[in-house]
Amino acid sequence: TLLLDTFTGLSVFRLRVMQKQIVPIARALPRLSRQFRLGRQEDAHELSRYLIDAMHEGSLPSKKTPPALADTTFMHQLFGGKFRSQVKCLTCGRESNTLESFLDVSLELGKKTASVGHALRCFTQKEILDGSNKYKCARCNRLVRASKQMLVSEAPPVLTVHLKRFGFGGFGGFGGGGAKIDRHIEFAKKLDLRPHMVSHGHGGGRSGQGRYALHAVLVHSGRSVHSGHYYAFVRSGKDGQWYCMDDSRVTCVREETVLK
Repeated sequence: TLLLDTFTGLSVFRLRVMQKQIVPIARALPRLSRQFRLGRQEDAHELSRYLIDAMHEGSLPSKKTPPALADTTFMHQLFGGKFRSQVKCLTCGRESNTLESFLDVSLELGKKTASVGHALRCFTQKEILDGSNKYKCARCNRLVRASKQMLVSEAPPVLTVHLKRFGFGGFGGFGGGGAKIDRHIEFAKKLDLRPHMVSHGHGGGRSGQGRYALHAVLVHSGRSVHSGHYYAFVRSGKDGQWYCMDDSRVTCVREETVLK
């Protein structure tokens, strides 16, 4: 909220960022990752992940910190949640559950994916393991048919959703060489994650989580992973006004523009 208020407080002016102010920041980016270089196109999602990971690791007493303690850093308290992956034997009913921490949710965009809600349903739907993909059940001691499902066990205070718009395959309409899935994917002002959570009738989990209001949208303008331009829509925490942040240019926009 402090970061959001800082940006929106400045947004009443047209920001004139001088080169001498930007260059030191750009030169420091390789400290996050060696792949970041001046003058080269980079991915905003990768920058976000590297930046959050760096701040998270900087909060740890050592690199050998136990996972349970690592999940208590400020960055995990703000952006962190947990997935529960469950494999269930369809012969004896034995369940195998695995918990995994996450800092954002990356969603695949299939040919028919029309909205964020649709992508979430695909992400959390059950998969049947059969045929050559059968599961080795520890109780049955043999390969069996099983169901596999990923659900959210703990929802983060701040949810970041990443849409996988860039494909590198040679089939399925995704093309090679970094083609972009550039069709509109619908999203709303509110997101209810509860139907995709363990606590929503799936057994276990914590209640009272999973409802979100939209605060920011990051947009890539361009048709390829190799080029383009990023800009963002940010909503003020004070009056709900939306702003378009496009480099040094900051303008007020209508909510309808954001949702398009």
